[in-house]
Amino acid sequence: MIVAERVWRMQRLSGRVAMVLLTLALLCLFDGLRGGFLGSSGQIRLIPGERYLLSGPMPPKTDRIEDFVIEGAPADGALRLVAEGVFTGFMFGGGMWRGYLDADMRAVPGNYEIRVRDRFGEKQNPALVFSVRVFAGAEDRRAASPSMVTRWIAVEPRLLAACLGALGILVGCWNFLLGRKWHGELVAHGCGEVFRMKTVDGRAEVTADMGSPCDIPQGATFRFSHPLRGDVGYGTVVSCEKGHVTLYVANNAQVRPGDIACPVTV
Repeated sequence: MIVAERVWRMQRLSGRVAMVLLTLALLCLFDGLRGGFLGSSGQIRLIPGERYLLSGPMPPKTDRIEDFVIEGAPADGALRLVAEGVFTGFMFGGGMWRGYLDADMRAVPGNYEIRVRDRFGEKQNPALVFSVRVFAGAEDRRAASPSMVTRWIAVEPRLLAACLGALGILVGCWNFLLGRKWHGELVAHGCGEVFRMKTVDGRAEVTADMGSPCDIPQGATFRFSHPLRGDVGYGTVVSCEKGHVTLYVANNAQVRPGDIACPVTV
């Protein structure tokens, strides 16, 4: 049973590791969503020297980029919106444009609101209002991030959540395989794991999974044990069918689900 005990310890450890990894993945995902809902949602965050690609619907009554009216950008051109081309929308077929926001090395840190509209005075389309915040540098931007993960380790929380989640699933699969190995080791030694407990006529009764059709006579004695707690008591077979053995537990036995039931050989 030495090999079986090692498998059990590895399975237990892998289960805890998988639980920790998946919990951390959920926390990172929550942090990313929280940053989107409670942070500066929709804000474009730039540092000098960066370029941000964007697109949007065409302003009302406007078919050409040359007819765009762009407001809110600094007069010195250190932060500017450049529309490069027009294309047809994928979903509804309407006119769209693509371009970029460019912050050169002269860009002054601060908040800006850049608007794209038509030259006819139509109502401003909210989708063509871009909130931009320029930071002095990458460290300033990271320190002001709404995500705790980004502030602490400079990593996108949803990317970290995906990595931790994938790793947690892999460890969970390993845990599953170890569980099958552990079960196989028990079957090879004629033992089973207790998976159910109940009280019948004032006596504790447990059921153990023997893993295969069993032929154990009624009244046979089994010993209960646990890899960490050692021997915990004895029981007597009540019935054995469909690979499950049911036993009455001795009054002084401290049996729990997960304990191992093995026949006592004379």
